[in-house]
Amino acid sequence: MQRKAVFVLAGVFLAIALVVPPLIFVLQADRDLDNIIVIRDNPALASSGNVTITDETSESHTTNLIIAGIIYAVFIPLFAVTLYYGINHPRPDLRKG
Repeated sequence: MQRKAVFVLAGVFLAIALVVPPLIFVLQADRDLDNIIVIRDNPALASSGNVTITDETSESHTTNLIIAGIIYAVFIPLFAVTLYYGINHPRPDLRKG
């Protein structure tokens, strides 16, 4: 694999690690706003059984936080390993022998 391709791959890993977790939280906030608007218009939807909207929102936030943490924990080491490989991998045309 060429060095440039390795560095591009490392850049893709870094971009995913930096863009996807905030995007998850922005989409979560948009969904929360939609839920608030629906509940404001129809208060009967504020709870379903013994679970309130606050419990549902809290559970959803926790799930999204775990997903964002996993994405961050996977792609930052992938970026580091790929960058290390790109820096320390000798070019085939410069090998001795």
